[in-house]
Amino acid sequence: MDLIVQTKYGKIKGFTEDGINKWYGIPYAKPPLDELRFRRAVECEPWEGVKDCTKFKGRCIQFKLLDSPKSTDSEDCLQLNIWRKNSQDKKLPVYLWIHGGYLHTGSGIDEMYHGESFAKEGILYISINYRLGPLGCYNFSLFNKDLFDSNCFLSDQIMALKWVRDNIEAFGGDPNNVTIAGESAGATSVCTLIGSPAAKGLFHKCICQSGPPDACPSPEKETENDKKFLQSFLEELNLSEQDIGKLRTMDIEKIRKVTLKVSESEDNDINLPGISFDDLYPESVFNVVKAGKITDVKLIIGTTHDEGTYLYSMNECPTNWNQIRSFCKRHNLLSKYFDFKHYYCKFPSEKEQCCQFVTDYNFTVNSIFLADYFSKYNETWMYRFDFPPPIFKYIDMNATHGCDIYIGSNKVTGRGATIWDGVEPDVLKYLIDSMHGSWISFAKTGNPNGDHLDISWEKYDTETRKVFVFDEKNKLLVNPNREKVELWEEPV
Repeated sequence: MDLIVQTKYGKIKGFTEDGINKWYGIPYAKPPLDELRFRRAVECEPWEGVKDCTKFKGRCIQFKLLDSPKSTDSEDCLQLNIWRKNSQDKKLPVYLWIHGGYLHTGSGIDEMYHGESFAKEGILYISINYRLGPLGCYNFSLFNKDLFDSNCFLSDQIMALKWVRDNIEAFGGDPNNVTIAGESAGATSVCTLIGSPAAKGLFHKCICQSGPPDACPSPEKETENDKKFLQSFLEELNLSEQDIGKLRTMDIEKIRKVTLKVSESEDNDINLPGISFDDLYPESVFNVVKAGKITDVKLIIGTTHDEGTYLYSMNECPTNWNQIRSFCKRHNLLSKYFDFKHYYCKFPSEKEQCCQFVTDYNFTVNSIFLADYFSKYNETWMYRFDFPPPIFKYIDMNATHGCDIYIGSNKVTGRGATIWDGVEPDVLKYLIDSMHGSWISFAKTGNPNGDHLDISWEKYDTETRKVFVFDEKNKLLVNPNREKVELWEEPV
């Protein structure tokens, strides 16, 4: 197809490499600069001539896990990237990836999120940037609604999906066959979009890898916690609530440094704001789905076997039972503390007990309950990724948080090659064929099954709670989490 494409806003030029057409750095919203800092995404303005989209633009400003700030990091970052096969094919299934990173770090231009493997299989693949940290998800509107908006990151993601709806046909994509997928905070974003009335109809299928949102049983308490965090944030900047408007013109490096400081947790907990309740997200997705308000979206949801070992290694979770007790007190779970201790003490070491507790609290439990609610009204499939990369097995992290990204996206180059080094080629191929093949099949047909699987991946329901396990030999488990459901009783 032609590499110069006419979008709603103007022409853009891409390039072809190894049989894949690529367009990098396409603006999907107006740059959120000056008076648009801390404001929700605004639609693009038209341009004259042909915009060169043959090179990546910068990442959004990063606020956590910094390798080092790059000179190309910028507040002008609301761009997306497209990969598709160099062919005349039209109506290609669309797969939009939302990166993870605590809503504070990461980027759609990161090498691990490039889309060549999807494009080769006949998918039109998109990765996006969205605003992070204080620029994206700190709800300063709690102090001043005239100068600040809430959920700017979510408005970015919705604007990107609207751009896809209005423009993707020009690239040969099918706006009526859109899958949104993400891992960790990206999966939390996917779930949030499911619950957002503003995103209704913009996508049709979802893949949530290791990132169910909090159930937020008490929105008022969540808001109060956010307010306390933001007050300490302002104190570090020597700003009063009345002076909060100065944030709109403050040097971004100053904001970044303070964010890094206040996000350091003193209580082994992830101490960062995220989603706010507002018109974009009026109530928890758990409530929305449980009430049967979502009836036209298919879902794949799952976790890795050892999610919590990553948080343990980052010192972002309880590391002994005294800390678990304090954690339970903070999260209104103290009445269940001895039940938890009785259940998790069956694991041999205190480290493993803590890791299993955190895996369940942060990932498994809410994934199960969301699948329970979702499957009553929509086709749902659940999985668990069990195969540990050798390097993580060696350091006792096993099938930890994020290791499956490279398998699901068939991206075992660069960092992926390092993580998955030492696996027998036929085993690695089997894992990729199984998981990546399922994502491809789901994007194309709405069903993860196909010739790439050696056993059938049966749908999830609340009676059998079947879970497909990706491993050296795939298997289908019936209700493997029964004891956990009985222990936790409800989403957290």
